[in-house]
Amino acid sequence: MAVGIDIGGTNTDAAIVEEEVMTFKLPNEAGIEAVLKTLSSEVDLREEKVIVSTSLPLNTVLSRFHEVSTLVLLIPGPGLNYRQVGFCLKGFVNHRGDVVEDIDETEVVDALRNSNNDNVAIAGKFSIRNPILEEKVRKIALRKFKDSKICLSYHCLAVNYPLRINTTIVNAKIKESVSELEKIVGKYSNYFFFYKGDGGIIPIEIAIQNPSLLYNSSPAAVAMGAIYLTNVENAVVVDIGGTTTDFVVVRNGKPAIVENLSVAGMKTLIRCVDSFSIPFGGDSIVDSFIKPERKGVSAAFGGNHFTLTDSLNCCGCEIGNFTRSRDICRSRDIAEKAVRDYSSMVVNALNNYKNLKIVLTGYLAEFLAPYIEEISGRKCIVPEHSEAVNAVGVAVSRVSMTLYARFDTAKKRAVFNGVVEEYDGRDDDDYLIELAKDRVTEMAISHGAMEEDVKDVRVVYFNSYNAVRGGVVIGRIADVVVQIEPGISVEFR
Repeated sequence: MAVGIDIGGTNTDAAIVEEEVMTFKLPNEAGIEAVLKTLSSEVDLREEKVIVSTSLPLNTVLSRFHEVSTLVLLIPGPGLNYRQVGFCLKGFVNHRGDVVEDIDETEVVDALRNSNNDNVAIAGKFSIRNPILEEKVRKIALRKFKDSKICLSYHCLAVNYPLRINTTIVNAKIKESVSELEKIVGKYSNYFFFYKGDGGIIPIEIAIQNPSLLYNSSPAAVAMGAIYLTNVENAVVVDIGGTTTDFVVVRNGKPAIVENLSVAGMKTLIRCVDSFSIPFGGDSIVDSFIKPERKGVSAAFGGNHFTLTDSLNCCGCEIGNFTRSRDICRSRDIAEKAVRDYSSMVVNALNNYKNLKIVLTGYLAEFLAPYIEEISGRKCIVPEHSEAVNAVGVAVSRVSMTLYARFDTAKKRAVFNGVVEEYDGRDDDDYLIELAKDRVTEMAISHGAMEEDVKDVRVVYFNSYNAVRGGVVIGRIADVVVQIEPGISVEFR
């Protein structure tokens, strides 16, 4: 059994998946604790695996990115000028992970004393190969900032320094909200995970250290849920929400992925499903026409404004308190036009994918399917549990962890996600890749992953070169990034 929760822009959906599927939907106004209490009445959350998906922290920050002030403390080393990005500190870890110059504690204290920021991002150029200087700066920063307001770049698991800086800045702005969510869920569950934007699940500590991994988790959840419930290999998944309608392309049984997403004009290391949206959904206001505006829930669900949902009721559907929708309907013609205009916008977005199947999800999917089919001339698939496909997708997904490994064969030294260890010094490339794969699968299994779920390991990045001293090759240096591919857990296949 697994329990999936997806906190969307309008509603929070939940699913309990075992031999059968049970789903729940509550408005976000009720709060995550209301959802957890509802679920607790059905299952013992302390005994079952719980997975939480939320894009809200990053979405909230994006809407006020420059209002949340971040102190950026950099340790770039000699020859690099990053003063336009942040405060450059003394200290240097070289490309082999050796500390060449220590930090100046007084300098760090002064930078913190003179700041009036909301959070701190700390990034050293080669910290991915030895994070000791970042950790030293963090300990000093803890004198002024809570840990939930401090982010370190080596948790981003990538060599690229500029992108690692940008990603750490984003992380610093959202870490606190993810930490607060972890505390709330932790009151009800002993065994829970967060859902990534690429369709995999990760342990709590990884999500808190690198919270930008959660970006676009809701579209990822919808895609995985649609794949699980329909077995589609190639399709466009259309998720009709309250505020927006999201589109995710699925090819060869996997959602399309975008790398190095830009956030507030900054290129980052964020990897997530490639989705796009139109600003219309079930709660979109309908006046004389449908508007890209939401003012609470539809009249059919107790709201004060006439919406797309109410328009469907005026066209013969029976959603919620449909008689109230009909009572406040100004004109059947306006209602029909709103439904057709919305459906036409969806069809226009789908015209670039005429060779793919259409899967409609969301509470209104079954009601809008006939209109979209008529206008497009194409058949739509509406899966069972369409109202909570996202939560089902969260529940059935598998653990997907990433490992950055650095091998220095001459020193017989390995670094696994920032932890320095000794190893046997073998320098065969294939051996080093297998060593990294073995380590990431061990990590995943130690966090509760099933052995069958960790066999699909992808090499994301590999680079190796000879280490030379005095004209003599003394060993090899290799960087490896491996990831357990996201997918449906074998438990639910």
